[in-house]
Amino acid sequence: MPQREDNYDFPSWSHMGEPEATSDSYRAYLLKVDERIVGYVAAHDTNEHRRWDLADGSKYGVEDATLRPRIILIWVADAYRHRGIGTTLVQALATNFGCEVADVSWSTPVSAAGRRLARRLSPDGIWVS
Repeated sequence: MPQREDNYDFPSWSHMGEPEATSDSYRAYLLKVDERIVGYVAAHDTNEHRRWDLADGSKYGVEDATLRPRIILIWVADAYRHRGIGTTLVQALATNFGCEVADVSWSTPVSAAGRRLARRLSPDGIWVS
């Protein structure tokens, strides 16, 4: 769906068959409503981050090597946007990892919709990688 709706040129999930452990804990969280997946976040853990204040054109901060969950892609079906689903997915990722939402890292580039969500969740800036 993200490829079709948002013109992404990469698959957000490449694992098929039975679940298997990966060195970076690659995982996905899905939100289901009435037998349909209406949102998901694909993530993995990494220790390469920089702080970003979310301002257009601003530079990233110094490198940080703390292990954090990193959002590879977050998607919510258009009909379900602005209902807290993105927030719920990011919170589930943070809770499962054992960190605060503000400690989650976002893969770059962060889309305009992703920046809006990130600003609501972490108004003082986010970690990017």
